[in-house]
Amino acid sequence: MEVWVRRRRRLARGPGAAARARREVHLLADQALLLGHAVSRRSEDDAALVTSELVSAAGGGCVLELTVAPDGLDILVSGVRPPGPPRGGSRPYVVWWDLVSRVARDTTVCRDPACDATVCVRIGLGSLTG
Repeated sequence: MEVWVRRRRRLARGPGAAARARREVHLLADQALLLGHAVSRRSEDDAALVTSELVSAAGGGCVLELTVAPDGLDILVSGVRPPGPPRGGSRPYVVWWDLVSRVARDTTVCRDPACDATVCVRIGLGSLTG
């Protein structure tokens, strides 16, 4: 896979973690633009929202990795606590998970006992008009 730009940061838990994560997304989009690869404003905003939600769902500190490639903007957050398995035939309603699932083009969860789970999300780059 061709990668245009990648940022990787370890984020500490706390009230500012989500804001730091959003800032990382905007810095990534700025870096991509400097290298001649534009990310639409809508895709950048969607990625900032999804990143913020995932980092907020991380139980402790987490690792955030952001990548811009020709086929999309990838967000990887380790340490996330995704909703548990369905109980009694219904899955518990979790606002942030519903939001991430609706905004993302693809979502993958890799469960790891050492860090709860790693969630990988792909956001489409979108058109440059929005």
